Amino acid sequence: MNKIKHITVPDLKSAKKLTPLELNSFKCRRKHTLLTPDLLERISRSASSSAN
Repeated sequence: MNKIKHITVPDLKSAKKLTPLELNSFKCRRKHTLLTPDLLERISRSASSSAN
């Protein structure tokens, strides 16, 4: 039986919500989303440490 993974929402101060049109215009070279919860957490930590 698999446990449900709880992903916490990172506290990103400079992030903004994108519209579907903006998301469609975003291109990745590998043709898949490179953002993962771990990567978002690292970005959040580095942004908060550089702001201090």
